[in-house]
Amino acid sequence: MRYSTEHKELTRKKILAAAAALFRGQGYAGLGIDALAKAAGVTNGAFYGHFASKAEAYRATVESGLETLWRGIEAYRADHGPGWITPFAHFYFGTEKLGCSENLCALPAFGPEIARAPAETRAAFDAGLARVHRALAEGLSGADAEARAWRLLALMLGGVTLARAVPDATLARRLAEDYAQALIAAAQPPAGAVPDQ
Repeated sequence: MRYSTEHKELTRKKILAAAAALFRGQGYAGLGIDALAKAAGVTNGAFYGHFASKAEAYRATVESGLETLWRGIEAYRADHGPGWITPFAHFYFGTEKLGCSENLCALPAFGPEIARAPAETRAAFDAGLARVHRALAEGLSGADAEARAWRLLALMLGGVTLARAVPDATLARRLAEDYAQALIAAAQPPAGAVPDQ
């Protein structure tokens, strides 16, 4: 039986969504094709019809996750104008997001494992990260926007990682709130800087 292009695309999206949830929640090393296919509700053969290997599915998940982050930044910039960083920071460090590993941002979800990933996946992460960095930098005013954008990314990755690591829920909430404020502060141009015209 031959499936339509639409059916194939839906199946691919289903596999990718299941893989993203599992990779975010369990990491790369502990998962096999059987688990990925089962989570997607497809056969191993169907999985291999869309991805040649677990590594290829992981790379696609990383690319998709960073694209989601890029789209989110672009949407906040478009919807909130120059003050976009404040609502974005509160959303990004929202405790309901921190508590759900399946919806975790691609930076803290995949960042720690990327150094051990195959070269193709590292290259995909690098390209996606560069796009996210550019979107952040373009949303900041001041001559040092690119440097501040890198600091924001470090805060986003490290802040979420630490807030998720502490077992005390009250401390995790406090850390998330503190990191949201730190993100807002780090986005501001240095005192005395001349705003962009």
